[in-house]
Amino acid sequence: MGGLRLQGNTAGNFVEVTESDQLKVITETNVGTNFANVGAVRIFHENDPGDILGTPNLKSPEVDDDYRTRFALDNILDSETFNYTAQNTGKFISNTSTMATAFQVNGLRTNSGAILTTNSGITFGTYAEFPIFGGQALYIEFNASFDAQLPTNTVIDYGMFRRGASTQFAPTDGVYFRASSAGFLGVVNYNGQETSTSVFDFTHVNNKKYKFVISFNERNVQFWIDDVLYGELNTPAGQGQPCLSSTLPISIRHAIPAVSATAGAAISMYLNNYVLHNGGYTIDRTIGENQNAILGSYQGVSGGTQGQLIFGTVTTGTLVKPTAAVPVTNGLTGNLGNNLGGRVWEQLTAGLAVNTDGVLVAYLNPAGTAILQGKRLRVTGLKMSATIQTVIVGGPVTNEFYLLFGGTSTSLIVAEGAAQKAARRIFIPEFTQIITAAQPVNTPVSQISHHANFSSAPIYVNPGDVLGLAVNRFGTALTGGVIAYTYQFIYSWE
Repeated sequence: MGGLRLQGNTAGNFVEVTESDQLKVITETNVGTNFANVGAVRIFHENDPGDILGTPNLKSPEVDDDYRTRFALDNILDSETFNYTAQNTGKFISNTSTMATAFQVNGLRTNSGAILTTNSGITFGTYAEFPIFGGQALYIEFNASFDAQLPTNTVIDYGMFRRGASTQFAPTDGVYFRASSAGFLGVVNYNGQETSTSVFDFTHVNNKKYKFVISFNERNVQFWIDDVLYGELNTPAGQGQPCLSSTLPISIRHAIPAVSATAGAAISMYLNNYVLHNGGYTIDRTIGENQNAILGSYQGVSGGTQGQLIFGTVTTGTLVKPTAAVPVTNGLTGNLGNNLGGRVWEQLTAGLAVNTDGVLVAYLNPAGTAILQGKRLRVTGLKMSATIQTVIVGGPVTNEFYLLFGGTSTSLIVAEGAAQKAARRIFIPEFTQIITAAQPVNTPVSQISHHANFSSAPIYVNPGDVLGLAVNRFGTALTGGVIAYTYQFIYSWE
């Protein structure tokens, strides 16, 4: 049987085999000196096969000088699901001109009145703005649909951009998708100067949900639909980044421009949710801190109470003083505290007896529903102080306080059971007070401390459970007067 002899062209040496008929191979042991003897493979990751643009989108991984592969983690900066029927006015701003926006369980709807009028529009977006992190990428993802094909004289923009001030609300700076009768395309706006991709090879199906994603950093902007890359724009020479702004809000704009013709037909965009995250930098946040960044500290959850209401409304110029009321054991009486911060005035005439527990504050953490986010309330502290509002009759007494949490009722006499829970109680010795006999008006109540700190062992209140504050006193009975308390829970949502 014939064989094949392998011989080097320059030195004339032959390749040898072992006794078991295997090629003899000696691996290079001195890579630093003889690096030319080492084979290497270049590695690229395929982000997109190029089905639409014709050229695969390939990126090579990076290794640092200490031979470690560079990895990145995504951090959620903001998110929202639109399945509720009232705007979260603490988080979002909406402006309209003839056209209207509706909040529905099936999504935020633009042009809810099917307006065709020329020179009309709406804009919607976050009050918050989010930074462009240098070489790191921002990803804004919209889950949305359209209820008709794109008509003439209608423009819908959605992405991250500065919203115009009036009427048609044209973007003034940012990056966004644009849908019009021409089709879908991507736009980069640098201080009012727009640069766009060509029209995408994409036609939507009415009422079908699509994932629209914009990925951008200082050098490049990409536009994706259902994980397919449809367009890409590089930052023009001479510009430090695609847009002039270094921070941008999340925005939507639906407009019928000011031309002689009205819109060719009515169309609405339905936004079901969005997610904004950055890839790269690790942000050291707890879940509660991250939720405060998303919802806003001391704000209500979307679909629930919009903002922290303290015996008044968000628009009340001066908060209304409460009416004094008597704490009771079996629940929360009217005019006492039912929120996460505010004032409580305790009526002492025919009031709470000594050696009896009474509820001063009871906040019900909303139970989760299909249209209301069910979130745990994370409490890390409580602040409280007290003064005399009406002169004290009787006394002296000592007031002791404890925190209530975990109960399914405001009452202190609910039994523990399979379908209900009694409130757990934590004493707050920091708030112990001494009220003197005949203590006069506008004098502070003696109190050991004004702040209770639970940060090392936070208290968690589940959806549907109560968070509250109760008082018990001993000494000589109080038979008249009013104590004015102010209180504030330190909390976040998780």
